[in-house]
Amino acid sequence: MTAFTGWSSELVTFFTGLQKDNSRSYLDAHRDLYRRAVLEPAEALAAALEPTYGKAHIFRLRKDARFADGRQPYHTHLGVQFAGDGTHHYLSVSAHELIASVGVVRARGAWLSRFRAAAAGPAGARLLDIIADLEADGFTVPGETLKTAPRGYPRDHPHIALLRRTGLAATLRRPASLWLDDPGVTELITGAWERAAPLSGWLRRYSPLED
Repeated sequence: MTAFTGWSSELVTFFTGLQKDNSRSYLDAHRDLYRRAVLEPAEALAAALEPTYGKAHIFRLRKDARFADGRQPYHTHLGVQFAGDGTHHYLSVSAHELIASVGVVRARGAWLSRFRAAAAGPAGARLLDIIADLEADGFTVPGETLKTAPRGYPRDHPHIALLRRTGLAATLRRPASLWLDDPGVTELITGAWERAAPLSGWLRRYSPLED
């Protein structure tokens, strides 16, 4: 496998076309472009980062039928997730931006139980400080939340904002102009992940994933 040298403007060409014609026929006609401009660089980057961040999974463009809206069958971005040492590191690239995030997006019941037990106590106060620091550093900390308190926790719990979460991830977005045609995008990605290390450290200690 060749070394990762970044994504070129051909990535924009492919995804812009897919946005306009989100169909199997477009993908079939542009598979060589997709492989050359999008997938092969992602595979090279995954191979380079796996020793540090864990096993990589490159997501398919085809949407999962459970989450597809029925109109656009293909994602207009490529996602790569690294699973290792109790947390996930994720990145995606599209015609418009790069997203780098750390944390847990879709959690299972056992993880939620561990997370809530920790978040309800003193460790939750530390986690709230970590989230505030990350947001001040330009990260967003999105995530689905319950409409009310989970079973067994009062609605007025001081850490209710954490307890209502069903996942926790810090995300940094960067426009395409900052990383297209630039091999230094690797440092942009890993730099974002390292800036979010306080969150990944908290998750590893208190509610590690079992991949």
